[in-house]
Amino acid sequence: MRFVLPLTLTLLATSALADTNTLVAENGLEGAVKQLDAQTDKTPSDQFALGALQFLRGIEKTLQVRWEYNATIDDLDLPVLRLPVPPNPDAKPFRADLITGLFTELLKDMDVSRAALAQIPDGADVVLDLDLANVWFDINMNGARDMGEGIIEVGAKTLMGEINMGDADSIPPMDVRFDTADVAWLTAYTHMVSAAGEMVVAFDPTEAITNVMNANAKMIELRGNAPMEFGFDMQFGGWVDQFAMAYGALNQQPDATHTRAAHAHLLSMIAENKVFWAAVAQETDNEREWIPNDKQTAALGFELAPGTGAAWQAVLADVEALLNGDLLIEYWRISPAGGVNVKKLFMDPPVVDIVTWVQGSGLLPYLERGPVISGDSLNRFDDLTGGNPFLISFLLN
Repeated sequence: MRFVLPLTLTLLATSALADTNTLVAENGLEGAVKQLDAQTDKTPSDQFALGALQFLRGIEKTLQVRWEYNATIDDLDLPVLRLPVPPNPDAKPFRADLITGLFTELLKDMDVSRAALAQIPDGADVVLDLDLANVWFDINMNGARDMGEGIIEVGAKTLMGEINMGDADSIPPMDVRFDTADVAWLTAYTHMVSAAGEMVVAFDPTEAITNVMNANAKMIELRGNAPMEFGFDMQFGGWVDQFAMAYGALNQQPDATHTRAAHAHLLSMIAENKVFWAAVAQETDNEREWIPNDKQTAALGFELAPGTGAAWQAVLADVEALLNGDLLIEYWRISPAGGVNVKKLFMDPPVVDIVTWVQGSGLLPYLERGPVISGDSLNRFDDLTGGNPFLISFLLN
């Protein structure tokens, strides 16, 4: 799965602040979290703002760690790793356990955000206004907003490969009003990020990264001062290294505790998504909506075709059926009689061996007869989103 937008436009939406617009703009996420957390007698709106800021602060910390170690990892479609970080001219040497540590900390931050959101009583009125242009990540940890650190700039870079929108003053206002339904939306998003984090930790890449780093050091030693006759290493070396790290991590026995936790987070994400869409459907106002129903308008100007929400719910219903083992993923060697039981993959995870998975022996314990998922709901969603289902799906969560 691709996880690009969550940390961009989606993250943007997460921060709904009343008077905290100024607080965030002047003090950054860390300062805003501390001040809001210390506030007594928080209203439901304050509590939502705190949960949103803690969510964003968790993302900010991953960017800071990557900047600190110059960890630019562009070729792996994983949450937070795809977000851009500027080069650090005085970076620390890269550590093999950096990725696992980063996601372990991110899991804690998602727990903190959910705990804050859980303090909001069911059905409580939440009204929080946020100008997204005020929100920024202190990536280089200098306590000041620098060019490219605005959350909108980070989002544009991640989604469109564009950056350099200028300083904060050059970004037009992007006012969003978050309401009661968005509590469930943000809670669902924390579960999605947590599911991804649990899977990374389950397939702890530390050993695979260590092997690649040691091999590279040895090859540099062997080459010595000899000139490179070909530019292959400069062109493809980084990609090959990242692929070897990912493959090495996958080609090992994962920790079932973490894959099962990821499974639970995905089911919780879908449950919260249902709550969100049920609440959105009941809204009759049209006030700077984050994600609108069919009769509302999105504050950020994007358009959702009528029926998009229902179509997305149908997609998630299929995913839920997969996670529960009620539907199977079609497998070429036993199709159309059955396929892969996804629930079993999470509950008793195997080594991800591409060769044996394609041939079948590596998946045999997870193959069974039964109904397989069709592409009908996803095709319907694709049609409604103008052929851009991934972008909209990350927005809708």
